[in-house]
Amino acid sequence: MATRSPEPPGRFSLLALLAGSAYESGLSQLASDKYGQPQARGLAVPHKRMTRDLGVGTASAGGSIASGQQIQAVAQAVRPTLVLEAMGAERIEVNAVAELLFPRWSGGSGGWLAEGEASVSDAATIASVSATPKCAAARLGMSRRLRNQAREDLESAVLRELGQCVAATLEAGFLAGTGSNDAPLGLINTPGIGTATFAAAVPTLAELAGMVKSYANAAGDLGAARWLLHPSDLADLLLPNGGEMIVQYIDGAHRIYGLPVFTTSHLTEGKTVLLDPSAVATVFFGPAQVVMDEYSNGKSLSGAAEICVFNFADLAVLRPTHIVVGAV
Repeated sequence: MATRSPEPPGRFSLLALLAGSAYESGLSQLASDKYGQPQARGLAVPHKRMTRDLGVGTASAGGSIASGQQIQAVAQAVRPTLVLEAMGAERIEVNAVAELLFPRWSGGSGGWLAEGEASVSDAATIASVSATPKCAAARLGMSRRLRNQAREDLESAVLRELGQCVAATLEAGFLAGTGSNDAPLGLINTPGIGTATFAAAVPTLAELAGMVKSYANAAGDLGAARWLLHPSDLADLLLPNGGEMIVQYIDGAHRIYGLPVFTTSHLTEGKTVLLDPSAVATVFFGPAQVVMDEYSNGKSLSGAAEICVFNFADLAVLRPTHIVVGAV
């Protein structure tokens, strides 16, 4: 007797979710129920933790209820890897929908004791830094003709462009947000960080060495330090400055004083950042949410639409002294 082939795992599609597919809607509801949904604005999108929690097994053994690879692709688009995370910062995804507190220590002391002496008192200051859900809204426009082409290659293109849009929105807030108008307080505007002043728009090797010294004097781990620059600023540093070659290309990466350089166009141009990535954490509350806007601004007449992705997130700066920002 012939054996029946197992059913293939479901293919999770963002466009099908927006179109109201029962399969995608079911997983969306599961994500909303399991991981919380602060200020519900749209349909919850399963994220990477959900792929793990679903316990996707071998499809031929009946272990898959969803395609883990496809959920990962959608999850990466609506909540992409940010430059801080690529540098080594921790991403924290919580089910909570309210303020989250992190410990922040400053100082600490010790000493040598003679026989019978009392232990030296710890002078460390213990405070807390909070992260609160702030709504980052990213929008991607689509024409009527494009929406009618429900093909796999279209899905991939939409996910790719959507991921870039979401990353731009989040990075702009996490790096340069002012803390006003419901935006997070960005890295370069955080009180207590180290600062350095440059004499000109393009820093010299000595001025960058001063940033390294300030970082090290604050007990920063030089082995963990990373540079973060705007691409235009890196391009300027690639040119000889007063006869000095500031940037070197070693082991597949640009480096300054041997420390890796990362770039993003969402950092304010003219700002040079040296940091230990473990000094910050990106915090996300619940799953990303998505909605198709088909009606605002005359869209119902033109047939155009916008995919809107909402992430409730914040940046937690745990050790501001291990961040140094240089500028003119």
